[in-house]
Amino acid sequence: MTVRWLALHFPALPLDLLGSGSEFPLAIVETRGGRSVIRLANPPARRRGVQPGSGVGGARALCAELRIRERDPPREAETLQRLAAWAWQFTSQLSVEPDALLLEVGRSARLFGGLPALTERVRVGLDRLGFTATSFLAPTAEGALRLARSGESGEAADLAELERRLGALPLAALPLDERARASLHDAGLRRLGDLLALPRPGLARRAGPDFLDWLDRLLGAAPDPRPPFTPPATYRGRLELPAEIAAVEGLLFPARRLVHELAGFLLGRQLGAQRLDWQLDHADRTPSRFSLGLARPDRDAERLLGLLRERLQRLELPAPVRALALAVDDLVPLAGCPLELLDGRAADRGLQLLERLRARFGRGAVTGLEVRPDHRPERAFAPCA
Repeated sequence: MTVRWLALHFPALPLDLLGSGSEFPLAIVETRGGRSVIRLANPPARRRGVQPGSGVGGARALCAELRIRERDPPREAETLQRLAAWAWQFTSQLSVEPDALLLEVGRSARLFGGLPALTERVRVGLDRLGFTATSFLAPTAEGALRLARSGESGEAADLAELERRLGALPLAALPLDERARASLHDAGLRRLGDLLALPRPGLARRAGPDFLDWLDRLLGAAPDPRPPFTPPATYRGRLELPAEIAAVEGLLFPARRLVHELAGFLLGRQLGAQRLDWQLDHADRTPSRFSLGLARPDRDAERLLGLLRERLQRLELPAPVRALALAVDDLVPLAGCPLELLDGRAADRGLQLLERLRARFGRGAVTGLEVRPDHRPERAFAPCA
């Protein structure tokens, strides 16, 4: 079975956390050398001249309505962990890097109809979640990761093609210290391909033995073990909004990301959700909370979004919402089911109707009746779930 690593690099992760498709100018800033500079800017901000690396004051002079958000590395790391749990549906062998995910997809390719179909499903899923990723498929994990981080998209079918694609990487993209990089540059070496043409003893003297070990892992000459990712037992998702939302109707679009993220997590774990607990955060008020109960466990994203839409119709916001959070603790096994001999769609439609009525009117407004052993007719029945 051929080992194939799919590297997913997220170059705009700090911006994607807030929704890079926002219509208003938005920029992420970070501190460099005691000075706040622009790290990322969304398309509306770039169209007004805001560029990464510029100072905040200069950016505001170019775009007075620019909205500034500080980079949040802990949230980025948390989001990568959630994306890894979502990607568990494609493979059980994956690893989390500081700015990327590594998925070993060779073993699960047949399940999805081949590598092209699998990688397309990953791409479509990430687009639905709202994340921009550069992906590269290669025989080694380090090779796929380096090419994805360099902005390359595509595939290296074998080790020979991988070496050819890697040969174009500049020295700045290689794990070299400044002294070794300067020494190689002074010798007229500019790219990885130039280094691979050198005798190994000479390269070891200039770059060090650790660099040779890295080269062996890069080109598949040595094993490259990666810390495996283990999905959490329950789902926790949170989404900070780029701007406060005052209308209930506007909450459905950002909530879609969390629901699709949850659906991927459930599919990978072969679980179904029985109850979804939502929390809406406000600026100076206690968070608003509500739960969505399901008549039977499910993991279909569109069905869960339909229930949320029904519930939001009777929700009154005490204040604008600045963040959404979704927690799912009530999980039950939900493996694939065999086809029914008789058509069960009528019963399924009945359950869906029951869920929609409960979501719209509340659980207490939709009940059943149970018989009780009492001779008085008015006491012989009572509401039940």
